[in-house]
Amino acid sequence: MALPLSGLRIVDLSRAIAGPSGSQILGDLGAEIIKIEPPEGDGNRRVAGPGHKGENFYFMAYNRNKKSVLLDLGAPLGRQAFYDLVKISDVVYDNFRAGVLGRLKADYESLKKINPKIISCSITGWGNSGPMSHRPSLDINILGQTGFLSITGTPGGPPTKPGEAIGDVVTGMYAVIGVLAALNRRHTTGEGCKVDLSMLESVMAIMNYSFTYYFCSGIVPKAMGSQHLGLIPYGVYKTKDGYLTLGTSWPRVARVIDAEWMIEDPRFKEMADRLEHRQEFNEILEERLSHANTEDWLNLFETEDIIAGPIKTIDQVVEDPQVQHQKIILKLDHPLGGQVRLIGCPLKMDGITPENYIAAPLLGQHTEEVLGKLLGYSAEKIASIKKEQDERTEERKSHVVKRR
Repeated sequence: MALPLSGLRIVDLSRAIAGPSGSQILGDLGAEIIKIEPPEGDGNRRVAGPGHKGENFYFMAYNRNKKSVLLDLGAPLGRQAFYDLVKISDVVYDNFRAGVLGRLKADYESLKKINPKIISCSITGWGNSGPMSHRPSLDINILGQTGFLSITGTPGGPPTKPGEAIGDVVTGMYAVIGVLAALNRRHTTGEGCKVDLSMLESVMAIMNYSFTYYFCSGIVPKAMGSQHLGLIPYGVYKTKDGYLTLGTSWPRVARVIDAEWMIEDPRFKEMADRLEHRQEFNEILEERLSHANTEDWLNLFETEDIIAGPIKTIDQVVEDPQVQHQKIILKLDHPLGGQVRLIGCPLKMDGITPENYIAAPLLGQHTEEVLGKLLGYSAEKIASIKKEQDERTEERKSHVVKRR
């Protein structure tokens, strides 16, 4: 059975995480992703850490189901090869800083002259215009600028970075939505278009209830640890031997913890009352939970259909029976031999199976395949492109040495 996006070809210029995390989803869904890398490769290939036979974990995490082609877009032959790919592709996808595409002559205005039906999806940190558009960006800067870090962490403590690159990944997801919407529009109108999104706006979009809380009350939300602005009980609570998560299942929780008197107590009767007396409520709740171990409480809560759960470490999650049942952990053959384990696509649809997945490519692994078979370039022309790139690489290295 054909994958949902079979027949779609995307030229992917993106690097790091914000771009590749999104194009990986499109590849998982069946699109042919041709990842154009400069001679030195995507910078994520050089992040320190573990890997597989010299291939970096960071790059492997976000570049499954892609073909790697080495092209220097600043070189005449490399740029022409890129344009030839644009002619036979559906989407050009990037996450360059504002203005870079124009300098590379890869902006939408240039590309639609080559292929009027092309869709250009462009991710920036701050937007394509405005007072900050020229600045570089990383996930951590975006999280700080949007206020995300101001509401993350413990009350009174320092701002805390989330464990994952939330800003990058959510922007990649919005990019996927934008590409799919643009494809549907083209299906209806026959016209290509530009999809423009920023990490700044993407992160603010997922902070919707924090901003709306402020708009409605004038009160600036602050870090609350695991607590919730408008719900209680909700969060992480300490037990006799550890912690558990607890959702809003009041007043059943009160009965399970043997504190039924709290149900009619004026301080705790309604949600607004409990929020007003948050500290007292949580202190009483944790005092009751301290009488038994986490597992014992979870068994009792499950019996009463109360929303609760453990806090697992990564190694425990991998062994979790539900996780294994869902088959979200992939084992893929690697081009250098052996297998790598990765987290797969969470979408369940006909045709999407682990058998359709390939591991992240080696640097330039598919250059000859794409240029030769897809574009019909001769071996001599491909060799000329490589020679041109090598010469420009050596030239850049010499400039670096001179500056030192």
